[in-house]
Amino acid sequence: MTLPKSPASEAEDPTLQLMPNQLAEAFALFYEESKKLESQQANLQEKINQLTQELYDSNHRLGILLNAIPAGVVLLENNLVSLHNPSVLNFLPQIVIGQALTLPTDWQASIAPGEYLIESPSGRRTVQLVRIDEGSRSIVQIQDISANIHLHQQSQQENRLAAMGKMAASIAHQFRTPLATALLYSSHLCDERIAADQSKEFAERLRKQLLGLEKLSQDMLRFITNRPRKSELVPIASIVQTAEQGIRPLCEKKGVQLLSHVNIAKDLLVNVEQQAIVNALLAILENALAVSESGKQITISGTSQSQRVTITIEDQGPGIPQTMIDSLFEPFSTGHSNGTGLGLAIAKNALEAHRGSIHAENYAQGARFTITLPCMNSL
Repeated sequence: MTLPKSPASEAEDPTLQLMPNQLAEAFALFYEESKKLESQQANLQEKINQLTQELYDSNHRLGILLNAIPAGVVLLENNLVSLHNPSVLNFLPQIVIGQALTLPTDWQASIAPGEYLIESPSGRRTVQLVRIDEGSRSIVQIQDISANIHLHQQSQQENRLAAMGKMAASIAHQFRTPLATALLYSSHLCDERIAADQSKEFAERLRKQLLGLEKLSQDMLRFITNRPRKSELVPIASIVQTAEQGIRPLCEKKGVQLLSHVNIAKDLLVNVEQQAIVNALLAILENALAVSESGKQITISGTSQSQRVTITIEDQGPGIPQTMIDSLFEPFSTGHSNGTGLGLAIAKNALEAHRGSIHAENYAQGARFTITLPCMNSL
């Protein structure tokens, strides 16, 4: 059995003699660190409260902004509606929190991807829908862009009229020469002394002059009023094929080879007035054929990327004169004696009216025309 230490032995232990001092220092250090921790915790809580208030204020301002803007905003989580602002109800009155976002069946796809035509008490409107995805969340914005489109169309119309005003002298010249020739032939027909075969020849020449005047007047009218009348979803491949079929017989007659390298899916759609785009392609192809000699080639190629389709037409002619590069798409700008000079101008207007574009340039073997149009996949 171990006997307890005597008081004398405890007094002799230096560890026990130092214990009170050590405890005092430890308590003092603990108290000091506790105060520091409390201070840090208080500062942290203050920052948390400050950030919470800032977040609340930011969300409050964002809420005011979302409620004030005319555009509809929808927040989706896992493709289900989790939040929306009041303006959405102007476009989607049947929207329900917790359900999938669906568009009304009467919304018609417009020219550009993400745009729709809708009927409203005030008339037909164009609505643009933009979706931004980030992980499982998405933000959808819906806004009425009818006014913007109207202003764009009005600007295009004013530009065309301004161009026609600048070309007033050219218009008079374009009509004067064939009209004077037609009057000359008609005066010959009134001469009873001419033979029957001559009369027939003059009548045929008169007919050609009148047909030329008719084409010129139609081209001028198309240039001034060129805009989509009735758009429809059409495979772009079929539009290119129709244009190819229209120009191929003329190429064969002249001995020019027409090559097609169109790498476009058959279900890739464009929302256009089909004949307007076919005519635009034909105008470019006819221009290429006019400068191509027998034995040369005209190449049509096509590709698609993202929501744009690109059609390229290349010829092996002399190229575009540098003096005409800047004015190539202006009315009555032509290097051909038998052209009206309106074909490329009409093509440009038709493409721009469908949110497309056209660009011309020279390359090593001739001239190259590049066309772009907005497109969408099969519905």
